[in-house]
Amino acid sequence: MRGKILCMIAAFFVVFTSTATAIDAGNSPSVGKEKHLITIEPDDAFPGWDDYDLALENLKIIPQGFGVISVRVDVRNLGLCKACSGYGWYSPDGRSCWGEWDFQYDKNDVVDIKIRVGDTSPEPGATYRVELDGTYLGDFEVPATNSWYIVTIHDVDITQGKHTLFLGTYDMDYNPDMHLDYIIIGDKRIEAESYDRMGGNDPDPNLRGLSVYPRDIKLQIWEGEPPYGELLKEIVVGKEQIIIDRGDTSPQTTRTAHYIENNGSFHTEVICKLPYRKFIHEIYVVLDPDNELNEINESNNILSTKIIDPTLLILIPGGLLILLLLIILT
Repeated sequence: MRGKILCMIAAFFVVFTSTATAIDAGNSPSVGKEKHLITIEPDDAFPGWDDYDLALENLKIIPQGFGVISVRVDVRNLGLCKACSGYGWYSPDGRSCWGEWDFQYDKNDVVDIKIRVGDTSPEPGATYRVELDGTYLGDFEVPATNSWYIVTIHDVDITQGKHTLFLGTYDMDYNPDMHLDYIIIGDKRIEAESYDRMGGNDPDPNLRGLSVYPRDIKLQIWEGEPPYGELLKEIVVGKEQIIIDRGDTSPQTTRTAHYIENNGSFHTEVICKLPYRKFIHEIYVVLDPDNELNEINESNNILSTKIIDPTLLILIPGGLLILLLLIILT
């Protein structure tokens, strides 16, 4: 009987200790052991650290009549697009600089979570915390070497349904400088720049969270070869994302930016009015006209085509008849 009582006490002690450790690990960034094996490997795959490349494709000009045209073009990102931190200081709750990604998973599974991450913080680099649906998965550090690493969190249980992945830095007395390319969860890839929420703990409210890069790339439409022709319209291209207002350009602490994710394409349509009548117009579309983005291929940033003036198109049938009559009469 005495042996049974001792076994019951021991079993209670093991269960209590495991439960306490799990609770601590999920609520405090500075306690608890990693639940999963985490491995880190250098990654030199394309795109590299600064391999940016945006390209124009599929230019079409659709006449709208009376000197108005619709300019339709695709902008494809052939290179890198990333999420990056604004800074952020030490936060005791583990939320110094962070992002969250919502996603749907289609089955119950045990998966590896892979994160392509780089760090340019002061050595020894930032410490990152990873959570899935609020459950602590582990911490990792990558060398602050201005290069990419693949961090793999092994054998994570996941169920069918909606989930949230959290990634953030903490426990620092200097500026974190995190760079995130993508996250792969099992067979699902998430582009890091498509985060759903972000935040931080910097003393400057304009630096609490994440940004994307490249962003707010300009697209110009010209009649005639730039810069000698006439500028018809200038816009920025891409999907919208909320980023930190690092330049303090708005009354809020965040602002809206535009980006095109890696391997993504953005279709844009711009209505332009031609400045004057002439039979043939040469229309140019120029991406990043001021060369603000240093790209590995600059030659794919301009397209052009020739069109007949849309107003004259309306008159062509009558004009052709007169021309034919003149030919016959002479």
